[in-house]
Amino acid sequence: MKTYCIIFLFFVCNYFASAQDYTSVDKVVATYPSTFQSVEEFAKRIEKDFTTDADKVRAAYYWISNTITYNHKGLRTGRDPYPKIVIRDAVSQEDFEYKYNKRYAAYVLQYKTAVCEGYSQLLFFTCEYMNIKAKVIEGNAMTDLRDIGKIPHDTDHAWNAVFFNEKWNLIDATWSTGNEEENPNAFDFTDSYFCIAPEKLILSHFPKNPKWQLLKEPKSKKEFYNQPIIYEEFLRANAMLAPKMKGTIRAKINDSITLRFQQIDTTKSYFYAFSKDQYSTKVKIEKDKGGFILKIPFKGTKRDQLEIFRNTKGILAFRIIPTR
Repeated sequence: MKTYCIIFLFFVCNYFASAQDYTSVDKVVATYPSTFQSVEEFAKRIEKDFTTDADKVRAAYYWISNTITYNHKGLRTGRDPYPKIVIRDAVSQEDFEYKYNKRYAAYVLQYKTAVCEGYSQLLFFTCEYMNIKAKVIEGNAMTDLRDIGKIPHDTDHAWNAVFFNEKWNLIDATWSTGNEEENPNAFDFTDSYFCIAPEKLILSHFPKNPKWQLLKEPKSKKEFYNQPIIYEEFLRANAMLAPKMKGTIRAKINDSITLRFQQIDTTKSYFYAFSKDQYSTKVKIEKDKGGFILKIPFKGTKRDQLEIFRNTKGILAFRIIPTR
């Protein structure tokens, strides 16, 4: 019933939030108590303070992402700290799932810890109490080099689509929290995944139902898993890879690896490092027909991984397979 997700902790800024300024909303929500008696009470407090659907959704999202801690232990063990949920009065499977998830959302609010499914169910039911259309989107998140080229059968992540400002908006409250297992009560909040553009979210999130890619030309699952690993800093940089760039690169020994970009900020410094490199090495951006390239010397003889940095922050990662 619950989808346990892989948390992604590379969050530092708010570049891809909606163009709307939510500073005033965030300031009000920052004064909210850390505990509400029910999801309905939480929703009523928001409705009391805000009038537009956009502000209401932002308020719910901001409180959830800054109050609910990520349940790292639950991710490892598959267990939640909540009481067992028992539903006895369901009239159908759909009714059972609805009532189960509603109880689950209430427990997330009460215990203030969750994995991705809990964050998304709490936001969904808060929106429902405010009569705002919302969906819980089940799918997959690609965060590890081992994911490249491997298509899983099961889903491992969940996020939301919420309808306001006359369109569906994609929101990932889990990836906005920024809790680390070593410091679970500290929030490194970012709203990069609040109303993120669909063409950006598809770089790391693949919905089970292609409809929720919200793209005119949806990607296939194979295309998704052939991508490189995209870190949040890549989104901040507003960079764009050339269409043919894949997550796995076959590189000739004692030759160079060429990374192609349609768009990249040439005013910044870029570095690269292979898995065993103690330090990163600066790489020059070169103009190329239709875009830009980074040429990286490759002398390895074994499978490796390559990470690209913008200043000190990782933006991309690739699997490297040596060839002769």
